[in-house]
Amino acid sequence: MDIGSNTIRLLIASVKNKKIEHILYKRKITRLADGVGQTGKLRDENSASSIAVLKEFSSIISGYGVKFVGAIATSALREASNSEIFIKRVFDDTGILIKVISGEKEAELIVKGVFSSFHDSLSITALSSLIIDIGGGSTEWILYKDKQVVDKGSIPIGVIKLAARFITTDPLSEADIAELGKGIALFLDSLSSRIEHRIDKDTCLIGTAGTFTTLASIDLKLETYSRGKIHLHRISLEKLRDIKRALFALPLRERKKIKGLEPERADLIIPGIQFTMNIMECFKFNELIVSDYGLLEGVLLETIGETNEKDIQETVKP
Repeated sequence: MDIGSNTIRLLIASVKNKKIEHILYKRKITRLADGVGQTGKLRDENSASSIAVLKEFSSIISGYGVKFVGAIATSALREASNSEIFIKRVFDDTGILIKVISGEKEAELIVKGVFSSFHDSLSITALSSLIIDIGGGSTEWILYKDKQVVDKGSIPIGVIKLAARFITTDPLSEADIAELGKGIALFLDSLSSRIEHRIDKDTCLIGTAGTFTTLASIDLKLETYSRGKIHLHRISLEKLRDIKRALFALPLRERKKIKGLEPERADLIIPGIQFTMNIMECFKFNELIVSDYGLLEGVLLETIGETNEKDIQETVKP
């Protein structure tokens, strides 16, 4: 389980010969991090809805004869001053023991999960990949080169924080759009100075988690979420510009009707699109590859002790 800032996700799976076989995948948006950026605390209503979801997931788990359970939490519980109260309530009510992980550890698990899907599906090894996970409260990045992780880190900003800080009008004003872009650029400047020299024309951009899978779903105009269709879907920067023009012009109520966009994400997709485009423009990527594998799979592999760093051999080529 991944107790994220925006979404709580459950994956039940088995691992055979280092390959993950998915059995059940569920997710619920609870926005656990709402208000944390302003007050430093989890809101009672978001905590309550998150605990209700975890109770539901606990019941599901008990019906599947699960042998190993791993539950991790990220930015929201890293930052909230009352996270220990939440963790205790979850354990008392469900028996689920939540482990709060650092941004660095999150990045480590993300790369394990992302590359776990590539052993059989792709035959070409890329020399370089930049992997990005834009979350609700933080953004993790991993630079993978010559079959190894050469750098990784976490930026303390995500779509929930960006929306709360910069989105003040509906429909979006030009001023809000400009300020949003400037705010994101400030965080990317330090990342750029750290890794830009390592990125070349052979480096591919891989995006994992909600922002990127939602963009793929919008691009594919999916009626219902499909992991099979979304995984490894490619989106050009020009197509993202088209999506941005269409969505930024709509008020929130109309955005909620867009095919492929969950109504609960209709506000957060605005900073998500802008952040994605800023990343691509900053590092001169013309295409995004979307991975539906990521943190959850990394947690699963670590939980059952089946992963070994040297087994990660393959990625995708631009």
